Amino acid sequence: MKIRRNAPCPCGSGKKYKRCCGDPAKPKAFPAMRPNEKMLEARAREVLRAHNAAEKVRQQQQGHGKPIISVEHSGYRIVAVGNTIFWSKGWLVFPDFLYYFLKKSLGSEWGLSSQENNSPHPLFRWLTKANEYAANHGMGDGKVRAGPIVGFVACILHLAYALYLIAHHDAIPKRLLRRLRDPATFMPAYYETLVAAAFAVAGFEIKNAETKATGQPTPEFRARSKTSGKVFEVEAKRKDRWVASTADVNSDDFKREHERYVRDQIYNASRKKLKNPLFWLELSIPTLTSESEWRTIATLTKDIIEDAARMTIDGQPIAPAFIVVTNNTFLANEDVPGAPAFAFLETVHIADYPFGRPVDIEAALESYDKHRDIFWMMDAWRTAQEIPVTFDGTPPELLSPDGKPQRVVQIGDTILAPDQHGKEIAFRVEEISSMGDHAMLVGHDQATGERSMISYPLTEGEAKAAARYTDAIFGKPNASRKLREDDPFDFYDWILKGYAETTPEQLAKLFREDANLSRYEGLSPDQARVRLAREYTKAMWFRSQAAKEASPQVGEPE
Repeated sequence: MKIRRNAPCPCGSGKKYKRCCGDPAKPKAFPAMRPNEKMLEARAREVLRAHNAAEKVRQQQQGHGKPIISVEHSGYRIVAVGNTIFWSKGWLVFPDFLYYFLKKSLGSEWGLSSQENNSPHPLFRWLTKANEYAANHGMGDGKVRAGPIVGFVACILHLAYALYLIAHHDAIPKRLLRRLRDPATFMPAYYETLVAAAFAVAGFEIKNAETKATGQPTPEFRARSKTSGKVFEVEAKRKDRWVASTADVNSDDFKREHERYVRDQIYNASRKKLKNPLFWLELSIPTLTSESEWRTIATLTKDIIEDAARMTIDGQPIAPAFIVVTNNTFLANEDVPGAPAFAFLETVHIADYPFGRPVDIEAALESYDKHRDIFWMMDAWRTAQEIPVTFDGTPPELLSPDGKPQRVVQIGDTILAPDQHGKEIAFRVEEISSMGDHAMLVGHDQATGERSMISYPLTEGEAKAAARYTDAIFGKPNASRKLREDDPFDFYDWILKGYAETTPEQLAKLFREDANLSRYEGLSPDQARVRLAREYTKAMWFRSQAAKEASPQVGEPE
């Protein structure tokens, strides 16, 4: 395809082709390539770079499961959930859709019938309060308006998002929906829904086990990992109310009630003698809102679980199990500011779980790989706590009042900007680094090719989005958060991801050329990637620990 001499130059300078890249007097960046090939290759690289950067931002909001599938067409917002399509003109942001999806999942006929019969279902109380809240904050007028979240809003959105996640990754069990419709079983079923959503996002298939009354002990549901194939039998229990005053979690009355609840749940679940048991225990302490309070509860609970591990069933020690302890404060206090939620993981008789005990770094990494299903599950739980605002992963800080994403400068853009002499030039952006309320742009003058650096002001929304989601919002795919220095598994995962696309030939060369790795030659590509990541992780970990020991502590003389 030939470019006409008077056509705009495909490089984006704004000049005619004959006076830019088509000028024979100008040096060419790619002399061996025809202009059309240069244009296509450059454009392909820009598209791939922008996609990878946008995907990083999306994953910070939606996790690593299936993305939200949605498009706009002819004024309609279209959303795909699994194999089902929904559409409306009234969904500006994702929570708008979630309200609709919740009502659709539970059934409009059920909702109307229950309201006509004055059902005491908690959902109707929350919806009434949410409508009043929206009216008081000027919401519902076709504009995107932000307001501080409160417990009853969190109750609605978390239930809706959990049902969406299950439906999008698998299918909502009919028995679960029946229990959610019944006021008597709604709150226990709600908690099961939150747990099932975490499994769904982590890549598990969810199957209800208690489908009918039998004489055999069964779990609430079974979760099969699509990665490892391992099946976990899951119990999810929520404490309905506290007799002791929860104003002081250090009171003796509270500690005694707390200990009875945790021990009883572990004992009752262990009596079922499940295979690969995984227990979820929800405390629902209505006054728990801070991280420091949660740490107090976590320490107390950990001691109770360690003591409960000495219990016996029919004269035998209770079976090994993973135990997740959570506190979704909004479930017990629907008027609590925000949506405070906490969780931690403990084990019973699982000696190779790599936390909470001294362990060699190689053994820790081996155990980490062995129990990846559990780590993914906990990461998915954390993801499910952050309800996305936008359909496409656009940071909410970059939305206009009508819900439209506001474009920010991207790597590869050509912008008008003053050079060092104050003259306005067509500046091609090659690199971006945000610094608070401005960003430093590296690029070149499209007319002269001269490279320089300029300061670029950011809006308040752009600055907040960059601080929260990194410079990936500017199309920078290699922008990343700082690795956690006290977490070797974080570094290990980062290294593994870096070697994911390494070819067998490249791996073989790495092993041949490194004397410390040569003894591992002959491993399969997957095993080689793991070994490389482990060796580099161990080297990094030993260096970081040695540096800490050598560094003077606060108050010590150098």
